[in-house]
Amino acid sequence: MFELAPRLLAALDAGDPVVVATAVAMTGSAPTGVGSSMAVLPGGQVVGTISGGCVEGALFDTAEQVLETGEAVLERFGFDDDPDDVDAIWAPALRCGGRVEVLVRRVRPDDADVVDALRRAASGMPTSLGLSLDPPTLGAVVHVPDGCRGRVFVERADVRPRCIVVGAVEFAVALTNAAAVLGYAVTVVDPRPVFLTDERFPAADERIVGWPARVLEALPVDATTAVVVLSHDDRFDAAVIDSALRRGAGYVGAMGSRATNARRTEELRALGTPDTDRLRSPIGLDIGASTPAEVAVAIMAEVIAVRTGAGGGALVDGSGPIHRRTVAAG
Repeated sequence: MFELAPRLLAALDAGDPVVVATAVAMTGSAPTGVGSSMAVLPGGQVVGTISGGCVEGALFDTAEQVLETGEAVLERFGFDDDPDDVDAIWAPALRCGGRVEVLVRRVRPDDADVVDALRRAASGMPTSLGLSLDPPTLGAVVHVPDGCRGRVFVERADVRPRCIVVGAVEFAVALTNAAAVLGYAVTVVDPRPVFLTDERFPAADERIVGWPARVLEALPVDATTAVVVLSHDDRFDAAVIDSALRRGAGYVGAMGSRATNARRTEELRALGTPDTDRLRSPIGLDIGASTPAEVAVAIMAEVIAVRTGAGGGALVDGSGPIHRRTVAAG
């Protein structure tokens, strides 16, 4: 639900109720994870997804029912173990073979606790919300199938991870847009105010004009932070990379050729920079990218791969499940 917070708040602030469907338990192969949500807004508009299309039609029908009655419902989707059961084969299910439980509930503008949690999440603040899978939850009665008594699902939104982009070049415009779509709080840093403008970087949360190495020292950096150096400027690139690595940024990448990277590596050695093997340069996964938009995809794909520890290869060349997680509600 929290990833949909801005859209939900727009409807709630206008005085309209919304219906939210949240995956509270998931086993086996599935395209999304526990906590993923779909919402039905006023006028029947659907935002978000639970399964990438497998069960959304059935959930829309349930959402219409919940909107009218106010009674929350816990739905189960998945193939039955009996291959001869025709009804089970054609029932809504995850075609990849997984199983999912989805809590569908109505949220009204006067549900103060929920609205407050949504506001905190939309502002980037950490927040959590407990949902009882037994009656009552959020002031509504929940129909829970047998065997599900006593469970509680806690939905949480952490502080948004930060992506610090150094260099207000055209590649940075595309990268900022891509990182923002992926949920990063984006800061763009450049010493040239003529290039670092609101018009060029509307998706950035912060635009800071200043000497990049000094600016970076004043910004919060941790293991969730991605520092992407696109400036290609010998005056400060090495100092920025040195600072990012010393402070433990989860991802540190720099644009440039292999020759440029070799020269930078010598500068980093002279600075005594630790963990230089963590520097991703040349930057991005090898997908044949050339345009700024394609390069942005390659970079953010590498950021995700580094964060998850994935190899970044083609799925067709691998084996085993393509979705690694197997999570159930506690």
